[in-house]
Amino acid sequence: MTRCSRARSVPGIPCSGRVLRLALLLIVGLGVAGCASVPERLGPLPDQRLDLATVRADVAAAAGALVVWGGVVAGVENTDDGTRLEIVARPLGRDARPRETDVSPGRFRVWVDDFLEPRDHAPGREVTVRGRIAGSEEGRIGEHVYEFVQLEAEAVHLWERRPPPQDRRYDPWYDPWYHSGMPRGYYGPGWRHPRLLHHDPYHDGHFR
Repeated sequence: MTRCSRARSVPGIPCSGRVLRLALLLIVGLGVAGCASVPERLGPLPDQRLDLATVRADVAAAAGALVVWGGVVAGVENTDDGTRLEIVARPLGRDARPRETDVSPGRFRVWVDDFLEPRDHAPGREVTVRGRIAGSEEGRIGEHVYEFVQLEAEAVHLWERRPPPQDRRYDPWYDPWYHSGMPRGYYGPGWRHPRLLHHDPYHDGHFR
């Protein structure tokens, strides 16, 4: 008697089918785990995860703390001593890449003790920064006075540009009904695939 025949049978699923299914699940799981890996220069992630809102409430108490924050570049300035980035913060995904969302907890500034090419780190580019909180400084966003938390960068990871929404191929992990707010499997009158309506703040100028 084979190992397969000794195993408890599942009605409707042959043993060979169960083995194939388990193998596929394992491959998919490994693929997802690989895609979610954090870039080496940003790791290891700090044990204490301080977010921007918490630090803004008491910058002095967080001085010197190590954080990994990310977002979209709003401004870049090169000086004789290095580069300063102004970043619109975004929540990070499991791979430490800023998520595609219009929600932001605010802005922060990053001091980099090196030259960063302004064409590469131009407004709209996604970056993730590993650095230490170095206080805050007053600045302006337009006519609005704003208190920026400052980081001294240990590493700045510039992410590759995302393809425009119309150029993206089918993603088996994308759930259009979740993003559209419609019930899963909705095909009622006037239905259009929500992917065509997907909003991408990094390609329509809404990050400014």
